[in-house]
Amino acid sequence: MKQINLFFWLFLSISITSQAQESLLEQAENEQIKANYAEAYDHFEEASASFLKANQKEQAALCQLRMAECQLAMGEPQWAQAIVQSDELAEIIKGSGDLSAISLNILGDIYLRSGRNDLALEELLKAEKLLPANSLEQAKCYNDLGVVYWNNGNRELALQYHEKALSIRQSAGAGKAVLLADSYNNIGLIYLQDLPSFAVDYFNKALAIYKDNLGDNHPKVASGYSNLAFATANQGSYDKAIAYLDQVMTIWNATYSGDHPNKAFTTSNKGRVTEMKGALEEALAFQGAALQMYQHLYGEKHPEIANTYFLIGSIYQKQNKFELAVESFQKSIYANLYSQDYQTIYDLPELRDYYNADILLSSLQSKAKNMEALHFEKTLKLRDIDGALAAYVACDELITGIRQIRLNEADKLRLGAVAYEVYENGISTALYLSERTFKKQYYQKLAFNFCERSKSAVLLDAINDAKAKHFAGIPDEELALEDSLKDQIIFIEQKLAGGSISAEKEEELEAELFTFESALRSFIEKLEDQYPEYFKLKYSNTLASVETLQPLLSENQGILSYFIGEENVYVFLVTSNRLNATTIKKDPDFARNIIGLRNAIKYRQQEVFQKASEALYEQLIPKLSASISSLVVLPDGPISAVPFESLVTGRSKDGSINYLISEKVISYDYSATLLAERIASKSSSTGNGILLSAPLSFEKNEVVMQTLPDTEKEVKEIKFLFTGSDQKANLMLSASASESFIKSDELGQYKFLHFATHGMVNEAKPELSRIFLSPGNNEDGSLYSGEIYSLGINADLVNLSACETGLGKVTRGEGIIGLSRALMYAGAKNLIVSLWQVADASTASLMIEFYKQHLYHSDNNLFADDLRKAKLSLLNSENYKDPYYWAPFILVGL
Repeated sequence: MKQINLFFWLFLSISITSQAQESLLEQAENEQIKANYAEAYDHFEEASASFLKANQKEQAALCQLRMAECQLAMGEPQWAQAIVQSDELAEIIKGSGDLSAISLNILGDIYLRSGRNDLALEELLKAEKLLPANSLEQAKCYNDLGVVYWNNGNRELALQYHEKALSIRQSAGAGKAVLLADSYNNIGLIYLQDLPSFAVDYFNKALAIYKDNLGDNHPKVASGYSNLAFATANQGSYDKAIAYLDQVMTIWNATYSGDHPNKAFTTSNKGRVTEMKGALEEALAFQGAALQMYQHLYGEKHPEIANTYFLIGSIYQKQNKFELAVESFQKSIYANLYSQDYQTIYDLPELRDYYNADILLSSLQSKAKNMEALHFEKTLKLRDIDGALAAYVACDELITGIRQIRLNEADKLRLGAVAYEVYENGISTALYLSERTFKKQYYQKLAFNFCERSKSAVLLDAINDAKAKHFAGIPDEELALEDSLKDQIIFIEQKLAGGSISAEKEEELEAELFTFESALRSFIEKLEDQYPEYFKLKYSNTLASVETLQPLLSENQGILSYFIGEENVYVFLVTSNRLNATTIKKDPDFARNIIGLRNAIKYRQQEVFQKASEALYEQLIPKLSASISSLVVLPDGPISAVPFESLVTGRSKDGSINYLISEKVISYDYSATLLAERIASKSSSTGNGILLSAPLSFEKNEVVMQTLPDTEKEVKEIKFLFTGSDQKANLMLSASASESFIKSDELGQYKFLHFATHGMVNEAKPELSRIFLSPGNNEDGSLYSGEIYSLGINADLVNLSACETGLGKVTRGEGIIGLSRALMYAGAKNLIVSLWQVADASTASLMIEFYKQHLYHSDNNLFADDLRKAKLSLLNSENYKDPYYWAPFILVGL
């Protein structure tokens, strides 16, 4: 669990006429700053009585609020809450905005210490609205909101709040060094997991300030040492970490008499470091002592108690004491729930009313893993492995709930990476049971559901949100306001991501970004409150199942859905009348073969290509019936960049290579849910004709690219094909192929969009991936991925006849994040994108042949068959038969 630091502040300017009152208040404040909380409490209580006697009620109320702070610092949140919520205090502060804000802020801190992150957030958001902008009071509130958001997994948002608090404190002038250190400490905690060296820098900076201003034995110094202990232990310096923790405990013992949450926290941390050292019995003793303290302070229900039980279970797991581990994880689960209890280790909770979702997820997952181990290593009882699978199903349900409270895409993607292990274990457990029970199909379908849960969850959420707004009857002017806020955010993010700006300008932009993102969150909350149907549709998490897919498939169609595990490749083949699940042991050269295939195609290394391609065919393609002529591939992770059409199935009698494209029509999709919606949707675009955009030259762009002379021939020939079939064709060449036109409302008029240009993928920052167009009209000619999300596309097909437009950042649990997913969100029903840099002459030939097939020779509305025929025309040609020319372009859709 996280350490919550208490920060004390002066909010009101108090005019005190009595010398005695002034002296009492000064003594109280000094004792509070020195962390002598009991003495400070007594002085504040005496000062409050004196102010009440003089009828200075607001000053008395402020003293009572400080008394609540002291109780909280002494580890007594219940007494602090009693003070803040007393009728006497409520009567005084109801007319004072300043006092109300202070009261709400303290109440938020109380709920944080009590483990009620949800209630803390409510109170702090109320306080935020009452506080003066850029005041120290507001900085305090932002700091606490940062802690709340960190607790519920919104790390990116937490960092924004802490950095905003730091910025305000830096502007406050001299005398605020300790407040700056508080911000440094909390920013360091956010960086600790992913950027430990950054974290250590912040911790050291904070610790130096604390020691300079407060001496060596202040509780804030202890917090600094505690955080350094975390960082040091993670770097493998266990003895140094324990030395830090011993210093921390010395300070706590001098500050608090008896049990205190900070003492319990430090004892638990010492157990964690001792566990890292391998002294498991000693670690158990530390965790047992911490648990005893927490139970004395909180009873049996609290997130810290849940976390300590989890840590105890983890030690038992390392000792291979799986039954004890399961019992500990079960205790962790139910200590994390306000009002539920269990009878046996096989019980599972209703997933509601929990303190900390992340701890609950870890406990459920660990319980499942240890029930598996109990089955395989000891009992072989079906009940144990069934219990493990039931726990994985509960994990899946919880992950869905957690995703709803993740507010930033980066945090949602981070959750996807955590969830990936849950889904792999769920798949393997379900398939194990499918082979050992009489419910083979039931368990295979459950395994398929886990696989589907692992695919493009963030993209599905975004598309669900867009659809929900459309169907919930939200007025256009409301949606226009949201679009405006999003546009401002995208613009600022691009400025910040682009670099080459001064520190002063960066700070200014970050402040603007914070303001707009806060406004957008408030706006979304208002929509969810005012339009219940929007809320209901937005959080609908129904995914496609085998039962919903099969009626949508024709007899010759098949779906290949993949999950790439640590040791196995799981392949699900769904046809109109059957489901087949295959587990394939991953080849040690699996990753190397993927890289080798792509490089061999690009650099024409035939021998390497054939070896890698044949190996991947064996790894990825199960036995397929000859009756299946059309395949939709739902790739996962690294195979998202593999063109399945180029996989070698064998050789003909004459020695020529047989490719999979010669046998099957192949297309791709992000998930079965999106595919099912695509198949079930009978409506095509209401647009007409094609928009053809070809800038040709890029001399005026920010990034000067090679000219593409053959694209002129490409788009002119395509225009000729469309006009010949009585469809309109709008050709935009050179300067007219502008970014400003693509951003206009006219884009929604077209059934086809064709971009013959350059594309550039930024894997480190996917939002900076872009399509190059002509600059002008205050546009730079770079259509960024973030901007594409806001386009009003109404096209049956978007064709990116550009380099590497199908690539992006491969993210576990989400797939490729880049241009293609942005276009899908923006409304493209089908996409053609490329997987590597291509020659513009061969591309022109492929695209012309594709449209020729679709407009003049196709007996159905499926683009996949038309693209296959165009590729085969290149494959059978003399000049373009190498996969380099025809394999890069893939269809996402049908």
